Amino acid sequence: MIARARSWAKWEFGRRIEVTGFIRFIIVERFLKGVVLILGGIVLIVASSQTDLHGVATRLQTELNLDPGRHLWRRLYEKLVSGLSAHPDEIGVGAILYGMLEGFEGWGLVLRRRWAEYLVVLATVAFIPVEIDELLRKPTLFKAAAFIVNVAIVVYLVWRKRLFLERRGGFDPEAPGDAISGRGAAA
Repeated sequence: MIARARSWAKWEFGRRIEVTGFIRFIIVERFLKGVVLILGGIVLIVASSQTDLHGVATRLQTELNLDPGRHLWRRLYEKLVSGLSAHPDEIGVGAILYGMLEGFEGWGLVLRRRWAEYLVVLATVAFIPVEIDELLRKPTLFKAAAFIVNVAIVVYLVWRKRLFLERRGGFDPEAPGDAISGRGAAA
């Protein structure tokens, strides 16, 4: 059973994907988000060492009427990282790491790797509940557009390759020498 799962994983994640126009869009979107997040994280770390960012953030919260205790982001942060303070350097490092993940997803798609499709779906789906919460609380055109793009990406990737769905026979019938069933494309 373990050998069969290992064989399937090697086959599934070793396949190359077809690069379509929408995959190109996802690649560009991932690289742009990655660059923005990495640069934003660097700016946040540099700015936090030279200014009182906590004071600026508090004033902005008051001005924009953003109560962090009521927002899902804050509740998730408190539950996941209880005990740590929300220091700007930590947020900057988090933005840089998330930007690197976005870049890694884009690079995997450039290399036409199947695992990159799975990673894009998982990383995108993880934030859809947060996006819905934000849209319900304070809807904006930007939030709605980001939500629509992310849902379109997930729907496209799941529909396109039937990600996470069982395939007939467990393997692609066109794959030569399929290790699970022992039959090739002609069988």
